[in-house]
Amino acid sequence: MVVCTLAAAGLALGACGPSAVQTGATRGTVAYVATLAGRADPGDTLSVFDTATSTALPDITTGTLPSAMASTPDGTRLLVADKGSDQLTEVDTADGSVVARVTVGVEPDAVAVTPDGTTALVANFIDGTVTPVALPSMHAGRPVPVGKQPVAIAITPDGSTALVADFGDGTVTPLALPSLTPGTPIDAGTGPVAVAIAPDGTTALVADFQTSSATPIRLAHLTTLPSIPLAGNPTDIALSPTGATAYLSGGDSVLPVNLTTLQAGAPIPVGAPAEALAVTANGLTAWVCTATGRVVPVNLVNGSLAGSVEVGGQPTAIVIPPAHGG
Repeated sequence: MVVCTLAAAGLALGACGPSAVQTGATRGTVAYVATLAGRADPGDTLSVFDTATSTALPDITTGTLPSAMASTPDGTRLLVADKGSDQLTEVDTADGSVVARVTVGVEPDAVAVTPDGTTALVANFIDGTVTPVALPSMHAGRPVPVGKQPVAIAITPDGSTALVADFGDGTVTPLALPSLTPGTPIDAGTGPVAVAIAPDGTTALVADFQTSSATPIRLAHLTTLPSIPLAGNPTDIALSPTGATAYLSGGDSVLPVNLTTLQAGAPIPVGAPAEALAVTANGLTAWVCTATGRVVPVNLVNGSLAGSVEVGGQPTAIVIPPAHGG
């Protein structure tokens, strides 16, 4: 475990062990995994490894119960929602150091960054709000009310709209940006847990854990299409680089959905309950967090599994930031 040195009140500065470059990892291949040690012993670290070599890198200490992450567009910063300490933590991906922390709402459970990298939006589970955080200053603005128990957030490629999945309401709340004006909630099943937006900005997909389905939303008019039945209760969504396919973790599989035909493909078994996933920049591999404390690489071309990486605890989120400046 890597221990960071705290400097000024409200900020954390200092060295957190060897950087990705020092340990031989290539920028753009490093994965960050949020893990929970368990209800009786909540975690406060991110597990880090190089996806190119499956080599473990030094852990990063953030705040209690890190539950969600988002990278800045240039890959230089990782924003971590620490659900147990009601904070957003900023990590420098060059060396793994924690450079800032800011208090947001109660139990932040999701974070997304605008395409221009100037704002992070943090969804607060207990408050039913979204807190805007200015970047790079890490200044938190006034929270904006959304629906009950927001658990996921995604932003359109043009930065004009954010979609917030409200688990407690069974809705998605659209937020006009940059004004952060809430729109009319959109019905999206009974338990929406994840939302992703295609790179062309035409379609969003909302994963509904309760009904084992996914709801497409046409963004031009914010209208839903018929839900897509899935083989397992979905927990997370990751898109292929082209946006042609959405991959959902669910049950003990990866569940592909064609975003053109809006049809589900055959599940790809991973051998354990799948909790979250991230797709590599080349679109060939999905790294899947499982309930066994391991992250499993899935070949998206032929469905084969390679050697998994042990991260421990209960991995609930994974992010692979782009190469710096990419």
